[in-house]
Amino acid sequence: MVLCGAAAATDMPAATAGLAGSWELIGAYREHRDGSRSNDYGAKPRGMLNVASDGRYALQIYHAERPPFEGDFRAAGAQEYKRLLLAMSAHFGSISVEQDKLVFRITAASNPQWDGSVQRRGYQLRGDVLEWRVPPRPDGDVPISVWRRLP
Repeated sequence: MVLCGAAAATDMPAATAGLAGSWELIGAYREHRDGSRSNDYGAKPRGMLNVASDGRYALQIYHAERPPFEGDFRAAGAQEYKRLLLAMSAHFGSISVEQDKLVFRITAASNPQWDGSVQRRGYQLRGDVLEWRVPPRPDGDVPISVWRRLP
């Protein structure tokens, strides 16, 4: 049994070997130009990242304090939908490590401008904690996502 597990691990693409598995979001921050940080999706954001051994991934992040729709979601107004969209981030595609960056090849995303895009993000993997930095937003803030590998 141990040999089978070891063989399976060596068959894993080197570019994703350290990322494969399920991860839970433990932090989502915005780093401001002055170096200070604030919560980007509330004090206790929720999220999952699943990475298959072949590099396919699916990611979801949700603001912990997002209020429900006032009524039937199909009859919600523009402001309610805007609030919903800004309180989440979801995308799927393939992920790899190239040089010192995580490379997301995004098939589809909650933000349709990301569909078909390739995004490179600086990252650190320390044991079972994965952290990456998204390129700066127009206001200069840098989003940071922190994940813990699930057993």
